[in-house]
Amino acid sequence: MARKILIAMFLNLSMALLEIIGGVISGSLALVSDALHNVNDFFSLVISYLAELISKNKKSNKYHTYGYRRVEILAALLNGILLLVIFLFLIVEAFHRWRSPKEVQGLQTFIIGIIGLVGNILGAYVLHEDSHHNLNVKGAFLHLLSDALSSVGVIVGAIFIIFYKLYYIDTIISLLIAGFIFYNSIDLLKDTIHILMEGTPKGINIESIVSEISKIPGVKNVHHIHLWQISSEDLLFSAHVVLEDQMLSNAERIAEEVRELLKCKFEIDHSTIELETEGGNIDKNCRCEY
Repeated sequence: MARKILIAMFLNLSMALLEIIGGVISGSLALVSDALHNVNDFFSLVISYLAELISKNKKSNKYHTYGYRRVEILAALLNGILLLVIFLFLIVEAFHRWRSPKEVQGLQTFIIGIIGLVGNILGAYVLHEDSHHNLNVKGAFLHLLSDALSSVGVIVGAIFIIFYKLYYIDTIISLLIAGFIFYNSIDLLKDTIHILMEGTPKGINIESIVSEISKIPGVKNVHHIHLWQISSEDLLFSAHVVLEDQMLSNAERIAEEVRELLKCKFEIDHSTIELETEGGNIDKNCRCEY
């Protein structure tokens, strides 16, 4: 996964340098904005790359018992904030350009926009598969996707400039790009903050988990349930499982069944199950962690 981010970094930086030069030459605000967006995205990809290396290679210790896997979420949070900064920058620049419109070289903008679109699509394609299950990669993917859509806007604007000399379209395209960036930044920030607040992982229903555990023979009910995640892939679960009195001798077997159920059906690899009877904890105080 880290290698894919490295490839995307190279493509992103190449497109950024090309668009900076082309934007200055052509006078296109949309192209310059997209170029600066790419520069910012390059640094975001650097953050994502370093976070991926740290989260995968640094092991747990007595100071960080879960290891450094949450670095992925912190990197995603930072990427979301950077997207908001880009949004504000584009709004300010578009406002200044609207007040003082400038002539834009449409043909040069069009050609560079096409090249930028191809580069950004390739970068987004490299990260697309992993973006579905890793928030850090999702943040990097969204940066590249927004770059690709920005390039589309630049191309459309250039066509109107070439044929109709509508220089204001360049500013309008910049505002549309800013709106898309804002939408994606809010979406990413909501996901990362939800995880940092120990929210229930999306796509998992606690009631469904309780229902499935309750179907195991010998289980009377389930309570004191906690479900959270420390990264996009690492889900954690803890609960008290009340057993029927006659099933005390099968306590270890039931705990194993609960663990297997959580792992196979809900992809929860780390679970802490405390077994008890209606009168309180089992005499052995069976607290099973996996």
